[in-house]
Amino acid sequence: MFNLELTTEELLKTSSQKKYAYMLAKGYTDIANIYRREYKYIEAELFYNKALNIYKKLSEDDFDKSQIKILNIYNYLSIICNAENKFKETKEAYLGALEIYKRLINDDSDKYRDELATLLFNLASLYFNHKRLNKAGEVYLWVLEIILSLQQKEPKRYRNMLGVTFFNLAQIYTSQLEYANALSAYKESLKYYIILAEENPTKYSSYVARVFKKLAHLYKKQNRLDLAQYFHLKVVELYTDLTLYNESVYDLKLAEAIIDGVSYHIQHTIFLHQAEAILQRHKDDIEAESLLDRLYSLREERSCLSC
Repeated sequence: MFNLELTTEELLKTSSQKKYAYMLAKGYTDIANIYRREYKYIEAELFYNKALNIYKKLSEDDFDKSQIKILNIYNYLSIICNAENKFKETKEAYLGALEIYKRLINDDSDKYRDELATLLFNLASLYFNHKRLNKAGEVYLWVLEIILSLQQKEPKRYRNMLGVTFFNLAQIYTSQLEYANALSAYKESLKYYIILAEENPTKYSSYVARVFKKLAHLYKKQNRLDLAQYFHLKVVELYTDLTLYNESVYDLKLAEAIIDGVSYHIQHTIFLHQAEAILQRHKDDIEAESLLDRLYSLREERSCLSC
């Protein structure tokens, strides 16, 4: 038996002790896996990091032999830390995995590139969701570089990821007042979502509507009111169709779109009657109640303007 109280450095001094260090790292990983499967993430994180601490002390050759085991630990850490909403720890896990992928990938093979693209997409989304928009934009561009190459061989596989990537890039460009780049990115996002919506309208038509809504707002910012009006009406049209698939889900989105038309696109207040009728059917819903308050305020405001 070996002494568990020995430091990692002591365990790695000789080949026999190194063997025990590997066994200890595996034991820590196994314990972490058990905790992870039981959703005991704090304990799982602790034991994954104990295993990582051993692997990080390995010689370069030994580290290379253990790369996949280390990569798996980083991937599991990213999942559980993200579930716990730990930004710093999730980011560190992604960056640790990224370093492993850099070692594994070579120019002659696409092996691991798909995994790398997914990792970078998740890292960019982490930055985006925590308002680190400049970093998110940099990583999303890296994602595009990889998946635009990979999709030439498997065009269907990456459509959703491309749709999200271009959509989030467009939002980043809009926040930076780079409207031309934002418009281009929204159009690219729309291209992929339209294809997806044709294959699965109930799932992806709402994504198309979301892009239309953003385009309407973007064109309004640029004072291109005819185009803003056009894309807003496409939003209303899509949500009207989607209520036929799932009224409970899309009724409120349709009502909100109608209110937006009166509020932002100077449409006639008569349209508010349709929105009000929809919202009255869901008046016990908190969101519907909030939209009704907005509708009544808007109606009162327009009424005063016409006095």
